[in-house]
Amino acid sequence: MLPILPALLLLAATYVSARLPDGRAHANMQPMPVVGRLGPGSDAVKYSKTGQLLPSLNTTYYFDQLIDHNNPSLGTFKQRYWFDWENYEPGGPMVLFTPGEGNAEEFTVFLTNRSMVGLLAQQENGASIAIEHRFFGLSNPYPDLSVASLKYLTIQQAIDDLAYFAKNVKLLMPGGDCVSPDKAPWVLVGGSYSGALTSFAKVNKPDIFWAGYASSAVVESIVDFWKYFDIVRQFMPQNCSADVQAVVQHFDKVFTSGNQSAIDALKDAYGMADVTHLDDVAGALRNNLWDWQNLSPLSGPGAHFYQFCDALEVKNG
Repeated sequence: MLPILPALLLLAATYVSARLPDGRAHANMQPMPVVGRLGPGSDAVKYSKTGQLLPSLNTTYYFDQLIDHNNPSLGTFKQRYWFDWENYEPGGPMVLFTPGEGNAEEFTVFLTNRSMVGLLAQQENGASIAIEHRFFGLSNPYPDLSVASLKYLTIQQAIDDLAYFAKNVKLLMPGGDCVSPDKAPWVLVGGSYSGALTSFAKVNKPDIFWAGYASSAVVESIVDFWKYFDIVRQFMPQNCSADVQAVVQHFDKVFTSGNQSAIDALKDAYGMADVTHLDDVAGALRNNLWDWQNLSPLSGPGAHFYQFCDALEVKNG
């Protein structure tokens, strides 16, 4: 076994067990951004422009969303959403945001003026809304992720979700039953995948959404976009990249060896003994590499990514 391996296994197993409470159902899923849910004490008491006491921004609401927009007879599921109307005045826009592929309850801070969503609502006297994407968080049409269920996870269904929500939601605020697109302007906001979803929805539903703000919207779908991680490999600290590459090579060697005992031992050491597919186990190695994109000129040695690299270096003397 490579000398670096025990350190990474220990570190990764710790991160896996510590991160799962963030809403991810599986360790082989991209971690959520640092900025997200409002913590205790930060959700201050607020009032509307008419002096009405507002509920907590962490209050969860539920919308009866169609399972299949092509076949309404299949029924509905509970789609979660959150909203704030501190700045709302009659005639103001509904600023709608979906974080895309993640648990949306981690994004309630986006309802405030700490994000573009809240800033637009503040500037235009509108309400800010965050809605959870189907099949993420707790907004699940079906209780499993079988092929039969996931056939309803498509971009078109997601676009139709946004449009159906805009046309039918009754917000629990004064005038909240009269905010459909024929009575109030709807503005979509998104970033990354949800930025692309914003662009797609604006084109697909021009009669529903008056405007869109797409930040870092992806423009091409690639099944195995390995080049993303190659950029990380090139520009991360070289001693750290060498260590990570050594571990990846070891995983590849063990997982392709046909030695089931060695495979089981490696999975168990990594804290993923019950994970069936080896590509899911190996894929969890990406978690710390995703942290690289959170670095900025202001990031210090305490940044999560640097902690990961330092732990490898210190563990090996």
